[in-house]
Amino acid sequence: MSHFSPSNIFVSFSGATGTQFGRNIFITTIPFKAAERFLVVFEEVQRKINKKRAKSIANYILNGLHRDNYCFLSAVTATCRGYIKYEEATNQVSIDINSNLSINDGQHRVEGIKMALDIARKDAEKANGSRKNEALERLSRLEEMCIPVVIFDNMSKAHEQQLFHDLNLLASKPTKSVSLKFDNTDLYNRMAKELAATNETLVTLGVDMEKTSLSEKREELMVLSTLRNTISYMIAGTDKDNNGVLNLDNYTEKRNEVSEIIDSIFEEMPDKCYDRSQYIIGLAATIQGIGKYVHYLINDFEEDMDVDGYLVGIGRMDWSHSNPKLNGYGGSYDESKRRFVFSGTGSGINGICNFLKDNNKKVDRSNE
Repeated sequence: MSHFSPSNIFVSFSGATGTQFGRNIFITTIPFKAAERFLVVFEEVQRKINKKRAKSIANYILNGLHRDNYCFLSAVTATCRGYIKYEEATNQVSIDINSNLSINDGQHRVEGIKMALDIARKDAEKANGSRKNEALERLSRLEEMCIPVVIFDNMSKAHEQQLFHDLNLLASKPTKSVSLKFDNTDLYNRMAKELAATNETLVTLGVDMEKTSLSEKREELMVLSTLRNTISYMIAGTDKDNNGVLNLDNYTEKRNEVSEIIDSIFEEMPDKCYDRSQYIIGLAATIQGIGKYVHYLINDFEEDMDVDGYLVGIGRMDWSHSNPKLNGYGGSYDESKRRFVFSGTGSGINGICNFLKDNNKKVDRSNE
């Protein structure tokens, strides 16, 4: 990688090498004490560590020190950020000491190893007499235990994210938003991530990259999966673009169009439109319904009109829960909850689209 400074000093482990889909792959076992040094989590290619889960793995490891316990840790998958080579003569995998192994799968196992070592070291420091020797012996056994590691070489960040996505898709599936966060193959998802990071309106309002839903207390406008589907509704009229309306040839043009549309829509929205206790804008069905209406404006509306005027009009609509005009458009006002409640996501999306078709008025800026 461009920032890597080789030391020309290597640490070697017994292992093997080969290729997979044209990429070098190394297989080895690394002692727990060395795993602490080499195996690293980089946030841009991993989800946030669940400390509770890591602690349970640490306890599992410590319980495994009892010889009659059957315990094991499966292989960690990582990408070498730095220099790695294979020594044919000695059958060893050699890693430059300035290298890092970026964890793509197994971060909770590695974090659990680190926690277990930390606990064992503290126990050894506190122990006295014969218990001191037992604690030191247990620590030594733990430090010399090995974790299998599969190492890929020369991977870009996008490839590392895709590796995370594929490994987890084939194993226990992460939340939809987390899966989308690291999936670079879906163009709508790619666009959603790019706009969440670069569109000033979305940066200000907030897009949560990992949650599947947001409570009323959260101030983000939407989750990543909602933004992805909204963009798909805008461009293709559906959340599943089976006809390939968006492709690599028109991707940049469409992304710029969607960015401008988002700016126009939210230009006139209330400052706290994300407040789900006051407005329905922060509900997934509403956002996606607006996306479907945008597709209607651009592709199906017969009137020769200024689309931007209607987009601004969306922001000037009354999006409060108590707006009586919303009733019957995919949901109704619940007096006990003092909230407008959608009967379902699908009906809500269609309802909001129809609500806008029937009620949205073009804003003529020339008269203002």
